[in-house]
Amino acid sequence: MPDLETLRRLAPPVEPATPDVLTRARVKMRPRRRRRPALLLAPIAAACALLIALTQTGGPSFAAELVRAAEASPRLLMDGWSVTRVDEWSAGQGEMTFTSGERTLALSWWPASETGRIGKDSDKLVAGGRTFYRYKGSNDYTAFWRSGDSTVEARALAASPDDFVALLRRLRSVGAEDWLRALPSSAVAPADHGTAVDAMLRGLPLPPGFDTAALRRDARTRDRYQLGAQVSGAVACGWIEAWLHGDNRAVAELATARDWQVLKDMNAEGDYPEVLWQYADAVVHGGTVPGGKPLTVKESYKEALGCS
Repeated sequence: MPDLETLRRLAPPVEPATPDVLTRARVKMRPRRRRRPALLLAPIAAACALLIALTQTGGPSFAAELVRAAEASPRLLMDGWSVTRVDEWSAGQGEMTFTSGERTLALSWWPASETGRIGKDSDKLVAGGRTFYRYKGSNDYTAFWRSGDSTVEARALAASPDDFVALLRRLRSVGAEDWLRALPSSAVAPADHGTAVDAMLRGLPLPPGFDTAALRRDARTRDRYQLGAQVSGAVACGWIEAWLHGDNRAVAELATARDWQVLKDMNAEGDYPEVLWQYADAVVHGGTVPGGKPLTVKESYKEALGCS
């Protein structure tokens, strides 16, 4: 595997993917991320959960703009499976992960005008009346279909074509509020985005010219892990940029990266913190970053950390 591809698989995407990136690399089962421990969600995750207001009857209801966005989405759930991740979600596109035990199914959607593409490394299959694809030499299956104004992709590992079809048959369409109630507490809604960003930045040394306001502006629902990667990555990228331009303050500031609370909160869930710490260490100690071959910070940090 190329060195930069190894790093890409370790580091989560922290910018909205373009349609063709989504079709090439959409939901590769998140090999870089370990299964979320249910009891390790920080209190702020619950505080930043979907914007919920209590009605006069005491039942939960959702902000009107959130319901409208949900109504414009496919709104699919899996019978007997839990939603463990939702990310980059807006009315037009989004990603979510369903989990049952050790198994996962990744669901993505985007505007129907942007159809899914399957490369030459896959075989077209038909089973149970469904057409889908299996990547050659693997048990990795994917299927595309049209749902309203969206193209939907489901991707999962399965023991056989029939097993994959059985997974697809678990998907069912639900109402907007039922769908919203199923989303995990790690989903940071647009209304809570700025507050979550401020909390993640607390205690972090901000590089020269850092644009906090740009980070606070967002119209999507994000997974808390991905938001943490976006925030911490922006800080690290800013200091690396400064260092490359001769600002030696960056060495002392990046030396504190292992104390950044946002990264410590993320570390139980995935590998992005370790990747960022490797780059911070390389700056501090004047070294390289391990890969298939040693990589310099300058040649690889943008792709590895998701720098814009």
